Amino acid sequence: MDDPTQAALQRALDITLAMTEAASSDNWTLVAELDEQRRTVLPKADTAGSQHRETLLALEAHNRALLERAGLVRAAMEQQISRHQYNHRALRTYITSSR
Repeated sequence: MDDPTQAALQRALDITLAMTEAASSDNWTLVAELDEQRRTVLPKADTAGSQHRETLLALEAHNRALLERAGLVRAAMEQQISRHQYNHRALRTYITSSR
């Protein structure tokens, strides 16, 4: 007998793995597109029970890794923006003082 909840969870896991692969290539546009797909699949799995524990744990672990990767990239981007703003202020001060 087919288990639609297990099928939905497996599809969500497959999408999450694809999201992780896209994130490792810094393809955040694809990550966002895949997340939209995953959001349509997950509600079909809202009645998951203990028989789906293994798939749910795998989905959670991969999702956590994806979020950690996104957090690291975000922190790096924030640091880069901060350095750029600092350099911009320094350049503006130099130009102003050299007049």
